[in-house]
Amino acid sequence: MDAANPIAVATNSADPDQHRLLRLILYDALASEAMGTLTTGVFLVGFALALGASNLAIGVLAAVPFSVQLLQIPAVLLVERLRSRRDISVWSTAFGRAFLFGAAVAPLLGPGYAIVALIVSLAVYQAMAAIAGCAWNSWMRDLVPPSQYGRFFGRRTMATTALSISLALFAGFLIDSWKRFAPNQAVFGYSMLFAVSAVIGFVGVYLLHITPDSPMPPAEKFDNPFALLLAPLREANFRRLIIFLASWNFAANLAAPFFTVYMLKSLGYPLTTVLALTIGSQLANLAGLGLWGTLSDRFSNKAVLEIVAPLFLICTFAWTLTGLPWLQPMVLYLLIAIHIFMGIATAGVGLATGNIAMKLSPAGQATAYLAANSVISAGFAAAAPVLGGVFADFFASHQLTLSLHWAGGAKDVRMQVLNFQSWTFYFAITCVLGLYALHRLSFVEEPSGSAERLVFRRLLLEAGRWSVHSLSSAAGLLRVVHLPRLP
Repeated sequence: MDAANPIAVATNSADPDQHRLLRLILYDALASEAMGTLTTGVFLVGFALALGASNLAIGVLAAVPFSVQLLQIPAVLLVERLRSRRDISVWSTAFGRAFLFGAAVAPLLGPGYAIVALIVSLAVYQAMAAIAGCAWNSWMRDLVPPSQYGRFFGRRTMATTALSISLALFAGFLIDSWKRFAPNQAVFGYSMLFAVSAVIGFVGVYLLHITPDSPMPPAEKFDNPFALLLAPLREANFRRLIIFLASWNFAANLAAPFFTVYMLKSLGYPLTTVLALTIGSQLANLAGLGLWGTLSDRFSNKAVLEIVAPLFLICTFAWTLTGLPWLQPMVLYLLIAIHIFMGIATAGVGLATGNIAMKLSPAGQATAYLAANSVISAGFAAAAPVLGGVFADFFASHQLTLSLHWAGGAKDVRMQVLNFQSWTFYFAITCVLGLYALHRLSFVEEPSGSAERLVFRRLLLEAGRWSVHSLSSAAGLLRVVHLPRLP
């Protein structure tokens, strides 16, 4: 069996139906990732700026993906009423992705209307994705064997991350080439990307349509439909998980949206340098997924979080050191290290938080449980950068420094060890809030086959052995650039 093959890892070749099922899930993920790469991030911002969008319009575009998560509440009721998760996923994604064509033709509407069309099209697309995601999460909860969550979804994420990196570089090259070819019509380069992404998105719809459905267990009777939505909050352990994930998402999103802003404006790095650092972080993320996926299955998601969450906070705090005057000659090297280790940590955090929520959701009730977690976490994730923007001017006009002063002898020596100003305040606050989130994680119970302390110790040994033999070797570098082979 090929360890690099997500399908071979996840299923036995003697079970062709399961083999085909997991292959379809992976292909759909690749189509969705390709579509998302071309319609979000740098390309979405570039498209909006080319249309003449204001800062407010760009802010609205950034807020839409979080805001529409509230639609998962009625989506839960829809799933429980219709009890056909595949049909809901297929029709919702098809309707939403059709609006990507609307975004593609936005430049034809003229000034003023173009940016409105882009916002409306993206809002409908994201809203339908939220409804489809509610049904899809529950559907996958029953399709993929729980014992294979970590390995299969880890390998799946490795494949989609590799595709995202490659496609982003290729699309960026095409946009730059189009700008040189038609400098006065640069906006239509982005239009073509959105049109292509819509076509790819409908390929994903077809893959969802031919993926086998999984019958839902008999519905539990609720006199009040809101009782269904409140059920996850009444279950003590899942409520503790929601508190951890909400506090963690708030802490992480207080700082993460401003890393790029800080590098461009405060540190003055050119866009190419920032892009190179970002790709380095994505490659490290790709390398770490294989490790964390295997270890989360072998030990527990909570044990993985107890390693990667502190690593993420250490990397976040390291950002505050980039403002120290005596470290300026080494800042770029420090940023390289931060991006590499943060990429590895983010891989573990993303995989383990998703898996633990899925694992702790009771069979037959996963729709409500996962939706409650998504809605609450998205709400806190959306609130954090908004509050950051509200207090940005306050922190920009304040500074907090800590220095060590050695007096005596021929010369006094003074050295700054901390220097908080502007965005670095957020990086420090994130660490404090992140420590609180880790405290909340300690109350979450996840079944793991042995004592928690022993699990944690063994996981550390396995992680160290993997990193020594893979991350620091040629084989480890090959893991980064190797796409899983598909049958």
